[in-house]
Amino acid sequence: MLLVNNILGHVNDQDFSGRQTDRVWIASADAGRRRLRTCSEGGVDLGIELPRVSWMFDGAVLHDDGMCILVVSRRPELVMVISLNELGPEAVFRIGHALGNRHSPAELHGNEILVPVTDTPDLVARSVQALGLPELTIRFEERPFAAARPPNGVGAAHEHHHPVANSDDA
Repeated sequence: MLLVNNILGHVNDQDFSGRQTDRVWIASADAGRRRLRTCSEGGVDLGIELPRVSWMFDGAVLHDDGMCILVVSRRPELVMVISLNELGPEAVFRIGHALGNRHSPAELHGNEILVPVTDTPDLVARSVQALGLPELTIRFEERPFAAARPPNGVGAAHEHHHPVANSDDA
């Protein structure tokens, strides 16, 4: 088993030019995990143990042996897409509040909010639909979620951190 302890860079960095690539498929739900055991497309058995604050983004290089690099790839997954095109600031604020109350991770892409479907589409959409916004447009699509960076929102954190007086973590 190959042990990975840090992210070396991005697949497009000059340091990795000309290398063969072996993909490591990481779901968005696993991208922020410190410890993970998985296997690359090419069959490399991996034990991943990253520093506390790490995100396995799409294109992250996990290993380089000088000839081949192990690169994180993100598969599309079912997401709820909320269109903001017809919504005013108050409606957008209310949507953000509804998602925050459910601790839903979310991403803002242009005029759209993406939310992963972790239950059923009906359950994920329920809190936003309950707002009764007549101009609300929701659809469901397969897209990579949180591929470039961790999602926004309270639900995106795996741990809650509160400063403690006289603590090294404060």
